[in-house]
Amino acid sequence: MAKKMSMMINADHPEVCRAVILEDGKVQDYIVENVSHEKIKGNIYLGVINRIEPAIEAAFVDFGGKKYGFLPFKDVLKETYVNTGEKKARVRIQDVLVHGQKILVQVAKESRDQKGPSLTNSISIPGRFLVLMSGSHASAVSRKIEDEEERKKLKTLVSDFKLPKNLGLIIRTAGVGRTKTELQKDLQRLLVVWENLKSSVTEEKTEPPFLIYQEADMVVRLVRDHFTTDTSEIIVDNVDSYNALKSFMKLIMPRMVNRVKLYQDTRPIFARHNVEEQIESLYQRTVPLPSGGSIVFDSGEAMVSIDVNSGKTTSASQLEETALKTNLEAADEIGRQLRMRDLGGLVVIDFIDMFHKKNQTLVEKQIKKICKVDKARINFARISKFGLLEMSRQRLAPPVQEGAFVKCTSCDGHGVVRSLNYMVMDVLRKISEYLAKGNVKTLRAEVSSEITEYLLNNKSRFLLDLQEKHQFKLEFIGTAGKLWSDFKYHV
Repeated sequence: MAKKMSMMINADHPEVCRAVILEDGKVQDYIVENVSHEKIKGNIYLGVINRIEPAIEAAFVDFGGKKYGFLPFKDVLKETYVNTGEKKARVRIQDVLVHGQKILVQVAKESRDQKGPSLTNSISIPGRFLVLMSGSHASAVSRKIEDEEERKKLKTLVSDFKLPKNLGLIIRTAGVGRTKTELQKDLQRLLVVWENLKSSVTEEKTEPPFLIYQEADMVVRLVRDHFTTDTSEIIVDNVDSYNALKSFMKLIMPRMVNRVKLYQDTRPIFARHNVEEQIESLYQRTVPLPSGGSIVFDSGEAMVSIDVNSGKTTSASQLEETALKTNLEAADEIGRQLRMRDLGGLVVIDFIDMFHKKNQTLVEKQIKKICKVDKARINFARISKFGLLEMSRQRLAPPVQEGAFVKCTSCDGHGVVRSLNYMVMDVLRKISEYLAKGNVKTLRAEVSSEITEYLLNNKSRFLLDLQEKHQFKLEFIGTAGKLWSDFKYHV
């Protein structure tokens, strides 16, 4: 029986736009954009080189953003090089790029933590079926299309397409099964965008940096990148987004335009199929598995670590069987969760130990199979002797948690705070340090009210003896909710 695929787009408030891809009512992908976290990936700018760093073979480009963009030398096209007249055996960044040089750049990665966005000088403009690439001279097929016969067929279809100099194209997975005419129409649309982009660079009188090309909004981008012929309906609850989608579908896939539907019920769109509950589970650290086991996610600075826990085992003889069953369930859910949570970088999975090599191979095959539908590039290692599987996942967007949470001011994002006992001892040690310096007549300590309460109830005799011994006056100023890191001492 064929699975029912559908898309739901919640855009009724301008502050946030959310979308889900459902398979038989189960969320398979979740995309969210917050106004506070404006996405600039895919945008094209005419920037200015601000600084060149030969040590790391990169340039920092002012493209008009809050932070300078990071442009690796390997992502700079030869057509951009400045001819300095020097000829050397090895091309160095400082010989071919100069400070103040105007350069066309596209945002390849969003800024993260303290880092600015990553840029590239190789421009790519995505269409529905094709991607137009600058600095390329040939046609290529998406790596996601693995069937050799299909790859040859697609290459033959586009082999006689006429492209301007230094332009190439990539056939997307959505191009599978499309006619030559459909691909040709998509290419013509992309070439119009490319010509407009070139004319903007040459005719614009404004001094760079400035924006030249902006990626489509999330609603159109979602349908462009995720819609397939298997998608039975696209339901959207915003009239403007509905009209924009209708126009897009009429232009790209006129036969599918009737699949776009406007949701007008008073009940929130995500209340259907318990979508809201499924989304809320993405923010939980622990995810339950059908057989009673669970997987636990921990995101750190260096990597994402995932622990697989088993359910109940009835007997010792079923240990291997239970481990395999739980690990296979975990592999399915981990692939789905990584995609929905948008977790990237290095990922380490601690599977339950299995003693048979064939069982380890089954789990490896299962996680590779489930990750094939992921649009991110993923590399896998084998399960190690410690039961760990290492993989890397391309970062397509910031993790979904970033827009839903802010760093806790009490624990600074660590998840734990100092115990009362620790803080009391630290205050007493600080007082002793100031006394050791000598010439203290009055010492005023600004601490939290719970510290002052504890000291008065439990350490009053000790503090009186201390003042008498060192002949000084000790004052406490208690403030409710004052953080340990904000305690102050005045002599």
